Amino acid sequence: MNQGFQQFLKHWFKTSAGLAIFNQEKQLIDKYIENLFGYFLVQLGCVSTENLTQNSRISSKLLVDDTVAPDFVQQKGIYWVQAELHFLPIGQDKADVVILPHTLETVDDPYYLLRRVDNMLLPEGHIVLTGFNPIACMPFRLKYFSKLTGFKKAKFRRANRIKEWLEVLGYDIEYVEYSSVMCFSQNEKYAFWVMFIEKVERGLKWIGLDFGNVYCLVAKKRVDSPTLVGLKWHLPSWQGLKNGATAPSNRIKTYKNHKENH
Repeated sequence: MNQGFQQFLKHWFKTSAGLAIFNQEKQLIDKYIENLFGYFLVQLGCVSTENLTQNSRISSKLLVDDTVAPDFVQQKGIYWVQAELHFLPIGQDKADVVILPHTLETVDDPYYLLRRVDNMLLPEGHIVLTGFNPIACMPFRLKYFSKLTGFKKAKFRRANRIKEWLEVLGYDIEYVEYSSVMCFSQNEKYAFWVMFIEKVERGLKWIGLDFGNVYCLVAKKRVDSPTLVGLKWHLPSWQGLKNGATAPSNRIKTYKNHKENH
């Protein structure tokens, strides 16, 4: 487990390039959690000293992380539980919304963590997660061409792969939205290239290709209605027939066939 990646993001999101990415990511989170309701919201891991859940209308909010800044703990309406991601102290069917900000990028087995989240989530509850797009310009450049060790150790996950995992667990994918493309810093000398790349990005979206730096995925836990299995083997053949209907009898058919043969 590399939960230190979330700690690394706390510092990187304060830089000029990181702050621009964080603001885009927070806008996506605010957009979707505003209309998610319930009694308990759980956030797994902390990537910023800002409150990612402030736009949520849920009153009881819980942050699970191994280390949190004191100023963050003092924010109104947020309760901090010190714990690691492999030892989540949340019971079964307790949370209405679970937020995972770059959380799957910190673990070696993300599918195992999703199963744990599924266990704590109530039926028809929601998962809201964010992550870096591995094929986007800035995450690709930071991971393979920068000297920042935090990005080199990060385990980027494609949104399509996470969608497959959640669908196997029984979730409906409601939204997948990407932030804009930004390969360079907000320096004026790169303004032309930023505008050009964003135009290319809008064209690629028409064919299903997204190169936004960060994605936000929202999934709802599906509730399947129970189906009675094997009922027809236990009911008598005359049950369930309408008035005046006749039930076919294999015994009568067998007798007729025997009589015709003789």
